[in-house]
Amino acid sequence: MINLTNWQAILLGLILAVVAVLLTIWWRQRSYRWAVVLVVCLAAAPLLSWWSGQAFQVADYRAGCDGLCLGFRGAPVRIFQGETAGGQFLPGLFLVNSLAYLVLLLIWSMVMRAVLAQRDANPRQPLWLQSLLGLLLLVGPFALAPLYLPPPEAHVRGDPQRVAINARREVYMYDQLAPAPVLRVGLEDVRPRHDGQPGMRVCLRIYTFFYWPNGYMVLDMTPEGVHSNAGGVIPRTGSCWE
Repeated sequence: MINLTNWQAILLGLILAVVAVLLTIWWRQRSYRWAVVLVVCLAAAPLLSWWSGQAFQVADYRAGCDGLCLGFRGAPVRIFQGETAGGQFLPGLFLVNSLAYLVLLLIWSMVMRAVLAQRDANPRQPLWLQSLLGLLLLVGPFALAPLYLPPPEAHVRGDPQRVAINARREVYMYDQLAPAPVLRVGLEDVRPRHDGQPGMRVCLRIYTFFYWPNGYMVLDMTPEGVHSNAGGVIPRTGSCWE
């Protein structure tokens, strides 16, 4: 997740707008359907930006903070912040986030066009196979994106960061308890164990295909913060601290 000041958001927005214009020019020179591609991308970009605010959530957290750090929602740019990540909507950053998705969609549509055009050069290839390939190119990378693009998470430093890193190494001990395959985890917070034992509890948000949030994983760490001696998976409606 990109954490931007006002002037950084303005600068990034201008850069993304210029890149989007250049990509549109490229499409206009390569295809007479450029207007259709642009309209589809323009319609999908704000929808994906809004969706990111529902899928990518980091509640207010304490680890590494003097008091309580504001949570946020949205990626790659936050569009909500505070009050458990739903208190304040940030319209300017929502626009920047939408521009980021617009550029991403235009670039990926270029890749799809290049691959499909190469396949079209083979006249013996059946239409159903071309359609299946197009569908896989559209859905596949999005479904598997958690494997190569980390979701936003709490920004911690110092000893809580060390404990969280060690906890990630032991996710394999509890991921089989999740109701769906665990493709990626994001740090929610690091707090003292609630059972009165010495050590810290690490809370991780679980993501499966399409970045679908699949609950939380809790790992109760030893006093040294090196290994986990207890843990489990909590549903999305549950809490890591109860």
